[in-house]
Amino acid sequence: MQDIIDQFNQGDKEAAISAAVHYINEHPHAVDAYRMLAAMLINMKAYDQADELIVKALGLFHDDPELRYNWGLSAFQQGSFKDALARLLPLTDKSITGSLRADAAYMVALAYQELGDNIRAIAFALTAHDLNPDAIDAAVLTANLLLGQGVNDQVKDLLAPLLKTKDARVLLAYGMAVSAMGEDGSQYLNAAQTADPESYKRARELVHFLTEQEHHDEQ
Repeated sequence: MQDIIDQFNQGDKEAAISAAVHYINEHPHAVDAYRMLAAMLINMKAYDQADELIVKALGLFHDDPELRYNWGLSAFQQGSFKDALARLLPLTDKSITGSLRADAAYMVALAYQELGDNIRAIAFALTAHDLNPDAIDAAVLTANLLLGQGVNDQVKDLLAPLLKTKDARVLLAYGMAVSAMGEDGSQYLNAAQTADPESYKRARELVHFLTEQEHHDEQ
């Protein structure tokens, strides 16, 4: 199946999907093939086809975690955040092994954030970060949510080990936390803006929105 994945990643996506369908027809009990095709369809935003395939596959491979993750991802990308939570929350259980639990916790955090429940979003973002401390996306999400709550010292401690990545989002969140604590964070803020001006702008807007939302909730 790797040749099909390579074909898809190289841009020949329609042909790769056709090849994946043919592979499933030839190997109807190969769960990896269903996972592969579901991921491809979601990537192509063919959500109806992806959901139909996943529901069928879950009937064959009861509660397969990776299929369920793709099902939740499909719901999230369609804006059905409550459905995404229903599908993804079981994957955050300690019985789920490997990186899948961290990935699910990250998506659950994003879903709660979209629903305006920042407290639960922080809890699951922290879980995702604890499970995979080197994952920048989870660390930055956690940091931005904490910044919105004014919890600056925890952001500083959380991001310090990731400064070596020179990722603009890390530098920005760290710089904002340091500045909010009365220290000079200009070197980090300037480095973030230089490294990725667009990400810098979006991240500042996001933190401003989260802060305003928190102040509104307190009123």
